[in-house]
Amino acid sequence: MKKESRVTQTVREAVVKAVEKGKDVKTKVAEITRDAVKESLDRTELSREAVKDIARHTMTGVLDAAEIVKIEASEIVKEASEGIVEGTKQAGSKAAEFTKYSAEAILEVTKTAGSKAVAITKDALKGVVQGTKEVLKKKKQE
Repeated sequence: MKKESRVTQTVREAVVKAVEKGKDVKTKVAEITRDAVKESLDRTELSREAVKDIARHTMTGVLDAAEIVKIEASEIVKEASEGIVEGTKQAGSKAAEFTKYSAEAILEVTKTAGSKAVAITKDALKGVVQGTKEVLKKKKQE
């Protein structure tokens, strides 16, 4: 059996803890995923694969947590997706260029949670990725 990633484990535990403490799950999931991705990217050599792996492991942790605490994954995938992409952007302009790959990994993992979760995720990512492209375009023009 493949060893579980530290990111997956950390995110899963943080989300479960937030639910158990009665926190606003949607807000907390966005914060947890954003911080996990940013911190992980800050500690790694940036590449397309690194960004995809971290995004994939982060979303896996969220979906695992949803299963453990018995909440519908579709209730939190939007916030998780936005948090992952935001964390990618906050890790610097080189990481922000890889946002598209982060989004691909998020969708790949979300497919395991069902069609409703995928539809919500696609909708969330559409606006976020487009916004990132516009910001990067403006930075290049400066």
